[in-house]
Amino acid sequence: MPENKVNVAVVGCGIFGEVHAATYAGFEDANLVAVCDVDAERAADFAERFDCRACTSVAEIAADEAIEAVSVVTPDCDHREVCVELARSGKHMLIEKPLATSVEDADAIALAVDETGVTAMIDFHNRYHPAILVAKARLDRGEMGKPQVMYARLSDRIEVATEWLSWAGRSGPEWFLGSHLVDVARVLFGKQPRRVFADARKDVLAARGIDCYDSVQMHLSYDDGMATLETSWIIPNAWPMVCDFYVSLQTTEARADIDMSNQGATIVDDGRYDRPFLFGHTPMGRADFGFMSYPIRDFVRAVQSGQPAPCTIDDGLDNVRIIAAAMESIQTGQVVELET
Repeated sequence: MPENKVNVAVVGCGIFGEVHAATYAGFEDANLVAVCDVDAERAADFAERFDCRACTSVAEIAADEAIEAVSVVTPDCDHREVCVELARSGKHMLIEKPLATSVEDADAIALAVDETGVTAMIDFHNRYHPAILVAKARLDRGEMGKPQVMYARLSDRIEVATEWLSWAGRSGPEWFLGSHLVDVARVLFGKQPRRVFADARKDVLAARGIDCYDSVQMHLSYDDGMATLETSWIIPNAWPMVCDFYVSLQTTEARADIDMSNQGATIVDDGRYDRPFLFGHTPMGRADFGFMSYPIRDFVRAVQSGQPAPCTIDDGLDNVRIIAAAMESIQTGQVVELET
């Protein structure tokens, strides 16, 4: 057994909180000490399943000197207060994307991280998707030339906004899903865009009392290329997969088309024609399968080694700035210039 196992906790016992807790519980370099959620019943369920302590207060996690690192998996819009408190208590943090849903909140978190010197990593787990890794590796080796035109979409069935996320109206597809798309564009182009133009629609979800956009489209302009990113939260529930994920990249010498909406399995019953999201996280006991666990393990290794974490706080800041610029563009109808 490793001598320097990292004592960790998870704040937020939702869908992705389960991925974090399961990964830590099955990773030999980590020791899952506690899980935390404002819903005491949910926290207790996680604690029983993953053999750790349950609590309902972030202050309890912050005050526990035995806990070295924390996964922050609260709703998108609730990261600031949690992250600032944890940073000031000296906890290293793995923060689920997006870093925040405003530049102001993202800056506050970054300032707390800078002042305390803790390790902070953003969980952009699609950087670890095998298909994205292959495309990035070929770009880095010079086999594809330079990126020129990218189109990507990542959308969810409407049940995600209407049934899964009680806080959907305080976020939106641009933050919950668009943050992935913006990060994939940053990874494949290898730089920040110079300009952003965006448009969006509110109709279906607003009619159901959820005050967020149904669909958002962002256009990112680079010096030598462009990317169109599309995200929606109103795909009919009859769609066979919970998400629709597709990336097309035209470079100066090649083309890559990545369709992540069919992962090789279809399950049909009386209720649904379903294509499971196998490659992300598939429970297998003590060693769950899927690329979503890789950044969590990398975070633990960064804490162990004291080396900088991949997917830094600056990556998170740049991501928030791009999406915030897109929101400004939607409001003004104008192209927004980004600082470089």
